[in-house]
Amino acid sequence: MSTDPESRWGMNRRLGFILSFFALVAPTLAIAQINFPKKSYYVGMGDSIAAGEGALPVTNGYVYRLYDQGVFARKQEMDFANVAVRGGRSWDLRDHQVPQVLCAPPRPTVITITAGANDFFLNDLDLVSITQRVAQAVDLLLNNSGTLNPALGASPVLDPFTHQRCSGLQHVTILVSNYYSLPHPVPEFFQQLDLMARTFDQALRTWLALIVVPPGSRLAIVDLYTPSLGRQGLVTIERRLGFTGPLDFDFHPTNLGHAFIAEQFKTVWNSLP
Repeated sequence: MSTDPESRWGMNRRLGFILSFFALVAPTLAIAQINFPKKSYYVGMGDSIAAGEGALPVTNGYVYRLYDQGVFARKQEMDFANVAVRGGRSWDLRDHQVPQVLCAPPRPTVITITAGANDFFLNDLDLVSITQRVAQAVDLLLNNSGTLNPALGASPVLDPFTHQRCSGLQHVTILVSNYYSLPHPVPEFFQQLDLMARTFDQALRTWLALIVVPPGSRLAIVDLYTPSLGRQGLVTIERRLGFTGPLDFDFHPTNLGHAFIAEQFKTVWNSLP
């Protein structure tokens, strides 16, 4: 390194210029991001599919796509949270995720739910009870203030501090999905899984029909099963290492599958009155 006084002077001059430049630009960079007032709040709830499992990266999952694409509102106007968890079952949806959403501000204006398959894959074959718990979760979200349908059998959610009922949501849209067809390569297993998907759909629709939707709120089911029939590339079971045996397979959506799911939610949302 040169020790010539003139060279050092030139170097210091250049360094001073660079520091002056950043001193001028930094305040501009700091104020470039604007905090818009939020008018809406979207919450994703449910299992690993809602959590984004199967997508790469996970933030390509359908819940994140719906937020990122501004389906429910412009991102600048939308708060967002995804409380879905890998391995989450209908019990977790009803007993843990619902209290989180009900008993803490802010209040969601849009909720999407996919839940119940993990119960089945963990050897709970009672699809009627599984879908009942999903419907109980929805009834709690809408009617926890005191108008729960006794036929659904949900116990009210209480605030952990005051022990009072947390208020049901108002002016909220809840979209609940069934499950897509699983293209298992073994015909016997495909038939069993297909029967599961169809039974889940029928039972879910039956329970959801019992829920009284308060004025100003909306409830709709998103059909993933019917439009997925015959489609390829939606599920990781069709990808390398996605199937290693009849009982060892990955049922999560691929990136294409998550894009497909997001599109079905978007279609239903756009069709609502």
